Order: sequence, then structure tokens, then C-alpha cells
Amino acid sequence: MQLTQDSIARVEAAKKQNINQKDSSGTNSITEGSQSDMAIDSTEILRLSKNFGGHLEGDANKYAISNQHLTIDILAKGGGISQVRLNEYKRSNGQDLILLDSQKNQMSWSWTDQDGDEHSSDEYFWKPTLQNDSVLNLRLSVDEFSYIEQQYALSADKPYVVDYNVVVRGMENYVRRGNSDFRMDWSTVLQKQEKDMKWELQHSAMVYKLPNESPTSLKSTEEAEEDIKSPLQWFAFKQQYFTALMASNQDILADTKLKMGENREGDTLNIKPMSATIYMAYKGETDRVGDFKFYFGPTHYKTLENTDLGVAEASLERLVPLGWGIFGWVNRGVVIPVFAFLQSIIGSTGIMIMLLTVIIKFALLPLVYKSYISTAKMRILKPEMDAIKEKHGSDMQKVQQENMALYKKAGVSPLSGCVPMLLQLPILFAMFQFFPVAFELRQESFLWSNDLSQWDGPSLGFNIPFYGDHVSYFTLMMTVSTLIYTHLNNQISGVSGQMKYIGYFMPVIFLGVLNDYASGLTWYYFVSNVITFGQQFVIRRFVDDSKLHAQIAAAKKKPVKKSKFQERMELAMKASQQKAEQQQKRKR
Repeated sequence: MQLTQDSIARVEAAKKQNINQKDSSGTNSITEGSQSDMAIDSTEILRLSKNFGGHLEGDANKYAISNQHLTIDILAKGGGISQVRLNEYKRSNGQDLILLDSQKNQMSWSWTDQDGDEHSSDEYFWKPTLQNDSVLNLRLSVDEFSYIEQQYALSADKPYVVDYNVVVRGMENYVRRGNSDFRMDWSTVLQKQEKDMKWELQHSAMVYKLPNESPTSLKSTEEAEEDIKSPLQWFAFKQQYFTALMASNQDILADTKLKMGENREGDTLNIKPMSATIYMAYKGETDRVGDFKFYFGPTHYKTLENTDLGVAEASLERLVPLGWGIFGWVNRGVVIPVFAFLQSIIGSTGIMIMLLTVIIKFALLPLVYKSYISTAKMRILKPEMDAIKEKHGSDMQKVQQENMALYKKAGVSPLSGCVPMLLQLPILFAMFQFFPVAFELRQESFLWSNDLSQWDGPSLGFNIPFYGDHVSYFTLMMTVSTLIYTHLNNQISGVSGQMKYIGYFMPVIFLGVLNDYASGLTWYYFVSNVITFGQQFVIRRFVDDSKLHAQIAAAKKKPVKKSKFQERMELAMKASQQKAEQQQKRKR
């Protein structure tokens, strides 16, 4: 009561002093409207000091807890996290990596008292009750038996994890009872960490996890807002390579509100604003402890997979977008385990990518061999196929029938060259998904590339339509090698006409498309092309075309056994041909 009376007295004394001051014209410097502010301020002080009069004044300082992974600043006024620095990492410009910036991050709790007045944690100065390098407890108290306390503790055995408890003790007479009386509002603006803002924007999103469901993302390309009517396990402010996440096994109630804004045009420092509103139940218990955990760390598959936040089937690793369906399976089941193994024994990431490519290419060698043999057989049959086309002219049905008969006689399937290539596509697209989000590439140098997660080469200072404003040397090398591969492949297959030129056109398209991509990806494609050259050279040395000719000739002499499927196909083609002939007769 004394603290409240002293606070009101100071406000009234200041107002009287202002009212009595005269300006140069002799009029009062405070208007009648301003005099009403005195009553408003007095009412506000009464509201604030009703239960927590001893917390209205204090030093506007902050506390810090830290370990080798994190340094976290916590405000005395409000008791919320102000700033998070990741000690082991730097931004692309060499500055400290600030995940949450003190100027753009706000975290506070709100509740309603017994009279229906709302209070916010950031209206009061919270006092430390326990403080050391890795632990900080801040208390807002009515008395020694009735208080709210925020407890922060850096986990000793879980990197990047902060244990966070909200203790409500003896407050049953000071807080209105209900299921939504403690509300947390957390808003931040994600900061640019990498060289190329384009990819950070594309891979920054709000993600949340419901029990027994896969994580869900708000659309990363536009402004989005979502009201979630079920209790959450966790939600995350996710960037391309780093994530700020809050989790709880049972204390994040329904009615969570998540909101994500858009990047302001021309803003080269901030990615996008994000905010979350969550609720913690309070039913008038004498002792209520909200058990939460924060994760402030890299968006790295293995790190997330091994992080325990006390949540069943948390699936944190799904924060790394590895592709849907078979592409995700390939990345999770093959690419990431092999990459992790290579990383444990090799220091150079560029060499690891090269060895990963060698392993993948040699695993696919049987498919490459089968595709080559099929292509060679088709090349041998091409003169006969050209003769058939010349014989029947524009009658495509006749051409198709005789071609099928020729394939069957020679024991050649036109699909046998395509199927092996199709089986390689999941690997191709899996790598396309993996490299742009692979934390392992971040700020790893190789040859002239300072960062394999970004494009390599110099900026041009001007923009070339479709190509961009910079040069990526690995992309150029990939394009040249693909053109050479196309030329060699055309010689093997004997392709001609428009298809021959389309093969040369596609690598040029990819030159523009991949110019912005991670240099680790285009280095992988270049190495893949070089290995393919070697494989085809070796195969051509061991495969004798004359023997293939002999095999085809021998196959032609054997009686052809038609399967039921082939018989049905031939009957269908004959029926179609008869129908076409009948239609022509009717027209005549």
C-alpha cells in the first residue's frame, strides 16, 4: 500500500508542476485534456501495483546465460528472451550469428487478475532468485508464498536446447481461473544470415506439429495466418539453415494463432516477420508448472533427429525439406547416411561430394550398362527401321506394326533403354532437393568456392535476362560437360532430326536455371557427368558391336513366340486398322 501511495504521489506532483508552468505567452502549458491524464495515470498505477507494487521500478538491464553453443539475453523488465546468439556460427559477412535480434524480438505473458484487469509480464521488473552461467530464475511476487516465476536452464547434454518452466505458485486468489488465463505472445523478425537472400526467403516458414500427425508448414511464399484448434506439440520459426522452436508435451493448448508476414520490397536485412500466440491452462491450482523447451540451433537433419524435447514422435528432422514420396525416402535412407559416414572420415566437403557421386554412379552401373546395350541394339536396327518408314510413308500404323515385329524378332525392347534411365531419376531429383537445404555444405569451401551452399564465382554488376547478375563456375563446367555428354550419347544412339538439337538445348536451359543454386549441387552434377564419360568409355571398349549384330541375327532366325499380351495388342491394332479402312470407304 505504501509503494502504491508513493507512486501516485510522484505522478500527481509531476502533473501539478507542469500545470503551474507558464509558456512565454502566459498560458498554461498543460491543457484541460492533459489534466485528465493524471487520473488515467493514477488508475493505471493502481492496476499495476494492486498485486505487484514492488515490481514497478527497477534497472532496465538484462541477464545472460550461455554455454559453448548459445548465449541468451533475458530482459529484467518482462523476463522474456531478448536475443539469441549461436556461438559456433557466423553470418555470411563474418558477423556473429544472431538468431533472434533484441531490437526485433518480443516475448511476453499475459493474464487476468481476480477483478478482471489484464496484466502483462513486460509491465514489471522481474527479480532474480537464482542465477549462474547456465541457469536463471526470475520472479514476480505478491509475497514470498505467492508468485509467478520464469525459469531458464541451458541443457548440459542437449545442444541448443533451453529448458523453460513457468511456475505459478499460490496465485489462486490473484489470477482469474480458466483455461486461457495465461497467454504467451512471441513475435520476431527473421534476420538475413546467408549471402543469397532468395533462398532464405524460399526456405523460411512457420512450421507446427500436432500429435500423431506430420509437421505442417504455412506457405512460405506469401503472407499467411492460421488458427489451430487442437493442442500443439511444437511450433517453429524456421529459416534456411537455422530454427527457433518452442515445444511442450502438454502445455500448449488449443487456439494457437500463427502468423507470417511477407518480406518488404527492397529490405535486404530482414527476411520476414513471424508471430505466435499460445495459451497455458490455469485452473486455480496452488502449484502450476508449465513445462516448455526451446530449440535454438541449426536446421540440420541429424542434429534435429537426435534432439529430445520430451515430445513423443516429435519428427523435428522433418523441418529439413527433403522432398515428397520416393525422393524423401532416397534422401533419408541413402544420401544422408552415406554423407554422414563420409563426413566422419573426410575433412573436405568437396571431396565428400565427389566420393558420394562415385558411390552412387557405381551403384547405378548395372542400369547404365543395360541402357547402353539397349541403345546400341536400337542403333543397329535403325537402318531397317528407316527402310520400313520409307516403305510405308505416312501410314504410321503399318510402320508401328512392322517395327514391333522387328523388335520381337531381334529380341529388343524399345523400353529397355528408358526404364534404367527412369530408375535413376529418383536419385537425380533427390540430390536436387538435398543440396539446397544441406546444412553440411554451409560455409564449407572447396577450390574457388568459399561456400558450397551458395553459388560460386563473381558478381557481374548487371543483370542478364534468364541468366542473372553473377557467374557460377561450377554451373558452367556442368553445362559444358553435359553438352559433351549429349554429343557422345547422340553418336551412340544414332539420333537425328529435331531430337538431336533438343538434346543440346536442354543443357543451355539448365545453365540459367541452376546458376543461383548451391555450388555443391552443380559440382555434383559435373562430377556425375565426368564419371558417366568414364563408364561409357569402358563399356564401349568391352562391348563389341559385331557381337551384338550376331546376337540380333541369331534372334531373328528363332521362331517368335507371342505372348497373350502381344496377341491382344496385334488384334487391337488390326481392329483399329480395319475400322480406319471402313471409314475411308464410307467417305468415298
